[in-house]
Amino acid sequence: MEVLAARCAVRKTSRHDNGVADPGTLRAFMEVPLIRCAGVSMFLHDYSVPETGTFRAAKTLVWLTLFAIMILAVMTAQGAGMDHERKRITLSLTSEPPSLDSSLSQDTTSNFVLTLTSEGLVRIDAKGRVFPGVAERWELRERGARFFLRKDARWADGKPVTAHDFVFSWRRLVDPKTAASGSTFFAYTIEHAEDIIAGKLPPDALSVTAMDDHTLDVTTSRPVPYFLNIIAGTAYRPLRESFVNAQHGRYGADAANLLSNGPFILDSWIHNSSMRLNRNEQYWARDEIRLAGMDIGYITADTRSLMNLFKSGELAALRLDENILKDAAATGARIRSAPTNCPAWMLINVRPDRVTHSTKLRAALAMAFDRDGYVNNIVGLPGTRKADSVFTTYLQGVRGPFLREYPAPEIDFDPARARALLAESLQALGLATLPPLILLANETRQIEAEFIQSQIGRALGIEIRVDKQTFKQAIDKMQKGDFDLARAAFCGAPFRTLYSLPASLTRRVHTTMVAIKASGTMN
Repeated sequence: MEVLAARCAVRKTSRHDNGVADPGTLRAFMEVPLIRCAGVSMFLHDYSVPETGTFRAAKTLVWLTLFAIMILAVMTAQGAGMDHERKRITLSLTSEPPSLDSSLSQDTTSNFVLTLTSEGLVRIDAKGRVFPGVAERWELRERGARFFLRKDARWADGKPVTAHDFVFSWRRLVDPKTAASGSTFFAYTIEHAEDIIAGKLPPDALSVTAMDDHTLDVTTSRPVPYFLNIIAGTAYRPLRESFVNAQHGRYGADAANLLSNGPFILDSWIHNSSMRLNRNEQYWARDEIRLAGMDIGYITADTRSLMNLFKSGELAALRLDENILKDAAATGARIRSAPTNCPAWMLINVRPDRVTHSTKLRAALAMAFDRDGYVNNIVGLPGTRKADSVFTTYLQGVRGPFLREYPAPEIDFDPARARALLAESLQALGLATLPPLILLANETRQIEAEFIQSQIGRALGIEIRVDKQTFKQAIDKMQKGDFDLARAAFCGAPFRTLYSLPASLTRRVHTTMVAIKASGTMN
């Protein structure tokens, strides 16, 4: 009971919550975020870790608990996953980070690493509360804000982080030459950003100004009460212009091409194999970082192999999914859960060169999709539920939850009506039969893709072909519109008390969406 109480204390004081916990230095750093778009977090416990040392959770744990979904594994002292003497832990990823360029990153895997290696102006806790980051304080106005940067914020090479680094980063984000996509979803909140992205204005027209080295002023395009939540995202981390330019287009491509201002630095990166992170001795709160470093020892989509590594003590933490949940429960470890904020949906391409631009065909696909079967039998994680709206349950209306005040119309599962709509769409398209539809799927979502392929295919009597790609390739194809159907999610940890903006996907990728599950960077 004592260890359980200590664990609760760690979780309570994580994500910038104030307070001091004392469950042991290494155990404190075992609350490690690993992303899963589902309705619960799964925590695996082994109560044999000795309790030694103290730590301050308010500053320390935040860097290992920045995401909504965590899988905790407190291993024995003998396991290689936790090296007590060297104060290191070993983790795993299910895919290679597609991009560690913060201007381009738009997925949870990359953001996991970037959250450890970089720091923005502010930070957000699990309840959506804002805490200082590089900015030690700020002043808000109706259409903008002024940030006052701490003078001890430094890059890993010892040079100071300045307001000019944020100006360069944000201008680069919206510069059409950067070709950022998902990472610009919320950039329109900054004055002139939309026109810059559209090529109507130059990047230096963005309304962000360095008043001096430690004062940054931003004007928003309209009143944006959630602006601080937006700039907590990785897309708004600082970048030093001289370093980025010196990489000649390879910024973030390898460990040597990445410059950190966060609590850890990326020391080595063997692509598709491993990563090594060490504590950043130049970080302004380095004394609060008790962990000397961490190793991403395995990068593989084979979660069963990772489960075996976890059971043998080679991993300190493990991401649970529908494939290994039962195996995890069979180990006898205690499994705990916590709600998250991850809506997922099926994207349907509406570009005019795709048959799916037909409104009736899209309606047929939506009605033919058995979301109950998908959520209960394929995803199968407790707490995951189907959703009829892309707005989160955290979004508040005037007198209560927004979805209670304005309920979304339910998406019916009606195969008969779906087949009738399919016939009408074929007639309108002038087709006798529907050509095969391409379902884009990344390698970590194969089972889900096979369910959609089989279930909708049978319901409508059509052929759906799965285009299986690596995570990075799948994102690239999605951006280019090279698909008919795809599954996507938005794990918007900074927006837990606000909302995700899936309309941005419609604007950028030319898709419509069918809500799948509520459980939000692409996952």
